[in-house]
Amino acid sequence: KINMGYEDEMTLEGYKWALRKAVIGWTIIILTAGVPLILASWKRSILLKLTHILCHPDEAQKVLLKDKYSQEFIESVFQSSRPLKDGCSYCYFFNKRIKYIWKKDLQRFVKLDGLEVDSCQDLLTMSSGLSGSDVDYQQSLFGENSLLIEMTPVYKLVINEVFSPFYIYQLFIVIVWMVQLYYQFGICVVLLSVISVSVSVWQTRKQTRAIKEAVHTESPVTVLRDATEVTLSSKQLVPGDVIILSEKHHVMECDAVLITGDCIVNESMLTGESFPITKVPVSAEDGYTCTANKRNTLFCGTSVLHSRSTNGRVTAIVYRTGFNTMKGELVRTILFPKPVHFKLHADVMKSMVIFLILGIPAMIYTGIIFSNLGAFVRDIAIIVIDVATFVVPPLLPAVLTSINASAQRRLKKNDIYCLNSSYINFCGALSVVCFDKTGTLTEDCLDIAAVVPCENAMLQPAVSNLKILPHGPMLVALATCHSLHLIDADVVGYEMDIKTLQTIDWKLEEPKLGEPVPFDKIPARIVMPRNVRLSSPSLGIVRQFPFESQLQRATVVVTAASSTLFHVYCKGAPEIVQKLCLPATVPENFKEALESYTRHGLRILAVASKALPNDTTWDQALHLLPRAELEYDLHFRGFIVLQNKLKPESVSTITALEDALIKTVMVTGDNLLTAVAVARDCNMIKEADAVIRVEAEAAQHGTIKAVYNYIKLPGLSEKIPLSYKASADDIAVPLLSDCSYHLAVDGRTFNLIRLHDKLLFKKLVHKGKVFARMLPEQKLQLVEALQDIGHQVGMCGDGANDCGALKAAHAGVSLSVAEASVASPFTAQRQNIQCMIDMIREGRATLAATFGAFRYMVSYCFVLLVGALFLFWDGQKPSEGAYVFIDVFISLVPPMIFGTTGPYPALTRRAPAKSISNVVSIFSLLSFIVIQTGFHTVAYVFCIQQPWYTPFVFDKNLVHTPPQSYVATAVLSVNCMSYVIAAVIFSPGPPFRKSIISNKLYLAIVVIEFAVVSYVILYPAEFIRSFINFKEAPQYEFHAFLFVLSLLNFIFSYIWEVFLVQQFLVNVVMPRLHHWRGPRQLHEKLEQDLSSDTTWPPVNTAASIEDRPPSSPDHNSSSAALLNLPASEKQTPKLKFQSEETHELSVVGRPTLTFSTFRGSSKRRKN
Repeated sequence: KINMGYEDEMTLEGYKWALRKAVIGWTIIILTAGVPLILASWKRSILLKLTHILCHPDEAQKVLLKDKYSQEFIESVFQSSRPLKDGCSYCYFFNKRIKYIWKKDLQRFVKLDGLEVDSCQDLLTMSSGLSGSDVDYQQSLFGENSLLIEMTPVYKLVINEVFSPFYIYQLFIVIVWMVQLYYQFGICVVLLSVISVSVSVWQTRKQTRAIKEAVHTESPVTVLRDATEVTLSSKQLVPGDVIILSEKHHVMECDAVLITGDCIVNESMLTGESFPITKVPVSAEDGYTCTANKRNTLFCGTSVLHSRSTNGRVTAIVYRTGFNTMKGELVRTILFPKPVHFKLHADVMKSMVIFLILGIPAMIYTGIIFSNLGAFVRDIAIIVIDVATFVVPPLLPAVLTSINASAQRRLKKNDIYCLNSSYINFCGALSVVCFDKTGTLTEDCLDIAAVVPCENAMLQPAVSNLKILPHGPMLVALATCHSLHLIDADVVGYEMDIKTLQTIDWKLEEPKLGEPVPFDKIPARIVMPRNVRLSSPSLGIVRQFPFESQLQRATVVVTAASSTLFHVYCKGAPEIVQKLCLPATVPENFKEALESYTRHGLRILAVASKALPNDTTWDQALHLLPRAELEYDLHFRGFIVLQNKLKPESVSTITALEDALIKTVMVTGDNLLTAVAVARDCNMIKEADAVIRVEAEAAQHGTIKAVYNYIKLPGLSEKIPLSYKASADDIAVPLLSDCSYHLAVDGRTFNLIRLHDKLLFKKLVHKGKVFARMLPEQKLQLVEALQDIGHQVGMCGDGANDCGALKAAHAGVSLSVAEASVASPFTAQRQNIQCMIDMIREGRATLAATFGAFRYMVSYCFVLLVGALFLFWDGQKPSEGAYVFIDVFISLVPPMIFGTTGPYPALTRRAPAKSISNVVSIFSLLSFIVIQTGFHTVAYVFCIQQPWYTPFVFDKNLVHTPPQSYVATAVLSVNCMSYVIAAVIFSPGPPFRKSIISNKLYLAIVVIEFAVVSYVILYPAEFIRSFINFKEAPQYEFHAFLFVLSLLNFIFSYIWEVFLVQQFLVNVVMPRLHHWRGPRQLHEKLEQDLSSDTTWPPVNTAASIEDRPPSSPDHNSSSAALLNLPASEKQTPKLKFQSEETHELSVVGRPTLTFSTFRGSSKRRKN
């Protein structure tokens, strides 16, 4: 195996060419008329195994690779002309643009990734650049630094297209038709196939060309070679090169590790995050990986907005080049995407085989009839083979493509762009939709609502007016603990940090080299009050550790003007910051105060700081001291309370999804209680529902202990004070019986349960509603876990943390307009979740149209076969003109515009079927064919019973050009009307699509076809009668009867399909059948088991609400009761702010919250 333990793990087999086996293999190919070559186009290893023998990988001329998705790749193995540094020669191959080399010591192929370094210190020792010999060696090993994408030749693309099973089948039927001189429809099929193949090849070439033009860049770069600055093309860069970054805006052409200076970069191309990010130099810490050292790494394709250094130039060491870079990885995911199993396409292929099998009796029947009539063997063979062309609709792929294209155009009108229209079908069957919180459900911008300082381990009164915040640790943290920068005199960075700096009325400066500053050395940035009369000194930001989602915190090292002391300030998630603080500095009511704010939907950041030892030097503070030492034994300084408002569309969208029985889930990196509050505000959690928090702790022997606690009782909220007169049992028992509950969990517990308890993990995923403090990989794991229990999952997000989950979901939609949206099949330019409603509506309409078109096309084939079989009984067959009239003029246009009917305006609880082979579709299709067979029988019997009827006389010399007959007139008259009936009853309307009446084009086509068929049945012109090969009856009443019979057929078929099948069968029979059959999907079985298990979850309801205090109109009192605060802290008095007026904060969907003081104590108070 190669890449063991990674996402791209593959098995490898070595093969070498063998003369004897090659001779045998090619002999088989010639004798079978090239059939193995056709099979090899679907499974490439067939040809390899016919001509090569298995061997040891180091002897191989070709390697066969198979990934975890069972995809096969055959690559040629080359021998290197230059040995490795250890003097050993090596062989290598390329797969998915990545080079793999043979390592003799490991006896396996390994991926050639980038610069090999053991620690960050190794990088710092390479700052003088490479020598000429080193450059030559690296170039021979890594090749050119370029993302060059080769354009696949057109002929190869055409071959790949036409060797699909459907096109091979179409070629077969066209040949059969041409032999019979039935060229009209054959030409139509060929033309549509050529158009389809041409469009597909053109789109592939267009996409490849667009990717090539977008990713292939080249620019001049200043490099240190032999300690000398030289300017080279970026193509000549190799791992280990030291590049000097320009201060001007430029784009990185490689992955590089920053070793001096700092940079402001825009990584939206990779992550979707549009705000600037600060990159700082790497420090001498153990180990280096791109993941762990993202803040020190400049990634290929990102825009460097500004770079600066206080001691000269900004330098970086090239770490990876070409397709090994982060941008190269993104390009490779586009070029070689994860295979998606489109069940619909698989069902279509299976149905082809089934229909061919069902056609065998008809072929036998036809052979027997014409043999008994004495037809020539050649004619019998042609007619029997011709029957095989009846049973599979040749235009089905084109019809399905046109339906998806129509939906894609409608989505584009709603500013939703789809990279692959096949994903639209997935949207129609979504049962779960996961949402990120910040920027998706809520606005992007966070506003500071208040600051809660902490002194002597006691929380102080909340300050809402930041301009009056006194100079102290909280003010310094607000002014310095950020990653803001100046670009052309404009402050750039997180909008919240920019607003904060403006609110406290401070300004940011970036001193240049040689500029006088009141510090021992020039700091990277200086912040100072705009009002020079204030006593606050200027502060120099010496070192920055920008915020990282993995660490959930940001840290800076700061010094004051004219001071030699350094201070560390840390800002981040309260749970994380608390662990970094000295316990004695953390208020005892830390958790209670945090919960009181977060449960109202407020986002909280904690602030901590400490002074570094007096003997700390500038160099130590700048880069020598490791981050772990800087963030050790901090002093807790307080909370920053942030308000994040819901987007206006969030509540209505979530409500619509929940009403449609589509489960909604919140997955966020924010605090759990904040997430629960927002979930309630947006109606994701109803007032009548209970919310149970699951917390897991590691136990002995690899087990875990899970604890379940209510954070919201069913039917109650902090909006409704709990009566102190009611006992715990009085309240809990009636509420807990037959109530709906949801689970809320944080990322830590999620991971523990995932690793140690698979059954509990499935229950957690099934009943989970809020997943908080989730890391990017955990969001991906949640999506995959939902899929594993049988859900079809949608994901809606906007940031870097969502990219993995967006790619894994069945229908991922990115609210980001950046290029990172290529990670998801859908991109919405309107930055709100309303797009999910539009996508699901379109998906349902597309599924309904697809199933309707499938039934139409199949019924068209089999009804035509029924009509032909009636004629075969007498040795007749439809004429060439009849085939043209049916195939081209009646049955060609309706399915091609099937998808032009728009989606139903509202989501309903009824969801469309996911499979073509569902019971309703099969019953509808079979019953329609039976009904048509019945009416064909009536027409046939009525015809042969007429007194003027003359039997058809078979002439074996005129098999393919039969004379006019009454039976053909009767049978084909009813047959033609059957296609018009199918176009009406199989074009579904509500609840998934609009009514057929709303589609003026489709309605007009159907009306015209009905009029034309009626005209042909009743009184056609002589040239039309001759063309179709109809025979005029002696009595006009015969034609009138056929018309009336066709109308009765229309009425009966419509009533049967609309009222019996789509109403009675769907709404009455199927629910009972599902109930009798029981659950099939794993999530349905879980729901059934959990509904009947009254002991799970094992939450202690009485304990969770006991010792309740007397009720109070104070909103926070009832909140405290629900949260089990200690008795002495349950009722917290409202206090005045320092601005001498009570400040009230309005939260969306919440009663007004008045900030209160949470006072700690030196000892825990007794209840």
